[in-house]
Amino acid sequence: MSYSHLNQPLVVAKVHSLVISVLANAITFNKTMSKLNEIYFSFMTHLNSELFYSQPIVAFIYSTNAIVGDDYPENVIWNHDKTQRFITTLSCYKNDIDNERLAFIYQERQNQEKLGHYANNLISHYSRLLFVRIDLKYAQATSHLVNIEDFNCHMRNLRDLIGNKKTCFKHLQGNAWAIEQGESNGGLHCHLLLMYDGAKRQNDWHLAKEVGKKWKMITGGLGGYYSYHDTERKQNYARNGKLGIGMIHQNNAQEVENAVRSALYLTEPNKYEQRLKLWLPNMRTFGHGVYRTKKRRGLPPISK
Repeated sequence: MSYSHLNQPLVVAKVHSLVISVLANAITFNKTMSKLNEIYFSFMTHLNSELFYSQPIVAFIYSTNAIVGDDYPENVIWNHDKTQRFITTLSCYKNDIDNERLAFIYQERQNQEKLGHYANNLISHYSRLLFVRIDLKYAQATSHLVNIEDFNCHMRNLRDLIGNKKTCFKHLQGNAWAIEQGESNGGLHCHLLLMYDGAKRQNDWHLAKEVGKKWKMITGGLGGYYSYHDTERKQNYARNGKLGIGMIHQNNAQEVENAVRSALYLTEPNKYEQRLKLWLPNMRTFGHGVYRTKKRRGLPPISK
């Protein structure tokens, strides 16, 4: 497979997957050699010193550099000897990767605690909230046209629109978002939770559709989305006692429990393989709104 500059996240995801597979002894020697010849040149073409990379990617960079030396990437052929040296050298970075995984789990648990506290505060404050969950991504046919810089720009624009609380974000009382990258296809995506005043907004299916359309506009037509709000899907959740989207009533303990559980999916600690494999300096991967604001009715004044 040939990779162009435009599918940067995919190349990085393939490198990440290769490193994890090698360290777990989950890939044969010949397959490793084949993968190295398939992705090494493309990865080096994409390598950008202004970006940060996950530890598996850093391990790949250091390991291959130690073997290739000053050879130009286009001249490198991964034969039996080079591949064996790569596998041996890569093992030196296993502890760094394990430590990054542990740090990720710790951070996600911290994020979960904050998000749970935020969601519970909002539910306690409003008699009913309309919970809308939607995954914002890129259409499969066009995802190769989006790099990490594009995605970061699209996310900034989305957060600005959410903050303005106009059009499909009108009467929004709370929000949370988390960005991830697909484990195998490298697809960049955002898990988005929106919590509307249930006295002002009722149609969650329509709102999810409108937010999806807004994302398509932000991305110049490259975006796609996945809504959790079609009738059949919600009925399945309800039958299993797990419906945590749509109208959530403060006095319904089961609805509240399900809604908080649905919110906490955004900060699931066991999704290390779906974390970003590359990112820009100061790039945010998770965030939520502020509960204590001057505009939140019924709260005591915020002391200066």
